Amino acid sequence: MAETASGQPGPVIGNGADRNGRFVQRKFGELLKAHRTKRGATQRQLADLSTVSIRAIRDLESGRAHRPRRDTVRLIADGLGLRGRERADFEAAGYHVAAGDLRLRCADPAPPPTPLDALLGRDEEVAAVHDLLAAGSHRLVTITGLGGVGKSRLAQEVAGGVHESGGVLVLWSSERNPLLRTGGPGDLAVLIGDRPALLVLDGHEPDRVRLDDLAVLLRECRGLRVLATAPAPFGLPGERVFPLTPLAVPEPGTDDPVALAAVPSVRLLVREVRQVRPGFTLDRTTAADVAALCRRLDGIPAALEAAACWFLVYEPAAVLEHVRTDPFALTADHLPGLRDTLDSAVRGLDAAEVSLLARLTGLDAGWSVVDVAGLTGIPAAAGARFVRRLVQHGLIRPAGPDRTRFRTLDLVNALGLDHRLAV
Repeated sequence: MAETASGQPGPVIGNGADRNGRFVQRKFGELLKAHRTKRGATQRQLADLSTVSIRAIRDLESGRAHRPRRDTVRLIADGLGLRGRERADFEAAGYHVAAGDLRLRCADPAPPPTPLDALLGRDEEVAAVHDLLAAGSHRLVTITGLGGVGKSRLAQEVAGGVHESGGVLVLWSSERNPLLRTGGPGDLAVLIGDRPALLVLDGHEPDRVRLDDLAVLLRECRGLRVLATAPAPFGLPGERVFPLTPLAVPEPGTDDPVALAAVPSVRLLVREVRQVRPGFTLDRTTAADVAALCRRLDGIPAALEAAACWFLVYEPAAVLEHVRTDPFALTADHLPGLRDTLDSAVRGLDAAEVSLLARLTGLDAGWSVVDVAGLTGIPAAAGARFVRRLVQHGLIRPAGPDRTRFRTLDLVNALGLDHRLAV
């Protein structure tokens, strides 16, 4: 019960909480009557508004009926004009939710996490992922890529846009708050129903998600779309994989400050540097070092953010020298798993693939799928599959705007591919 202005208990419409913070769920009949009374409608008027028989409404309010059909609950909610939290609580009560379970806690789902800064250089990617989800033909879209490349940030931007547009329920599930594992597909299916909804599975390892549950959820909720971020695809039928490559980096030899200021990786690095070193400018004295830093760190946002912190105590040339000596040591504080992530991805290749990757690394101008076939003599289709796998695992990045030529990450080179071949 809630308190009135006089301090006396007043009516509670919906699921409230007692003084200890525990959820208190009202019986559906009581909740129905409270909403009807609040609206000022008679049972007959509600029957007309909802197209549910007056007898059904009477039986529910009196307690003679305890298990309304799902369609009945929705029609009554429509007739009452319920929206948002009130509607979710009303439907949850009608579906007999146990106190404190997932449906109660998600009845008024929070919006996606609010980003702390603007997303730079990802306009095309945001539009592409949004279009994939909106098209309807791809109900599961998985953003893959190297750790630190910005998968979660991209998902935030897409989910935030969907949330702000209205009309779509957005649920955010992370490793810390795993909605699917906590409640199971049945609970989420009750919450989502037939409504348009977007479920974001952020940072879930494919081997830690119940893929059968995810498949059931997609099958039962026709209006649901799932956006996942993961190191690798889930492998479900109908999944659309969206590999997220690093930000574009300056071409070698580019040191004009005006031209560099338009390159996404440079823009990000300069923005982050100014947070620790206000007044930093991209000019003739700093441009070449900044451009080289972006190339050496492969345009990976988290790596650039880690490097920017060192501008508090170093000049750009000194930061660059540290990156050339050991990029993983410089980024360890902010991106501790970078070396292990890359090492794990390379270990997933067989010896022949590592050998091929090492040969491709020596092509300074970048290389294409055609080059792979020419170097190895393997069929073009097999070479294309190999290149696609390298992109999905974040070991290579586009070498130009046409995105058909590639370069091996400098950070992969820092692992020592030649040494691996010799072992």
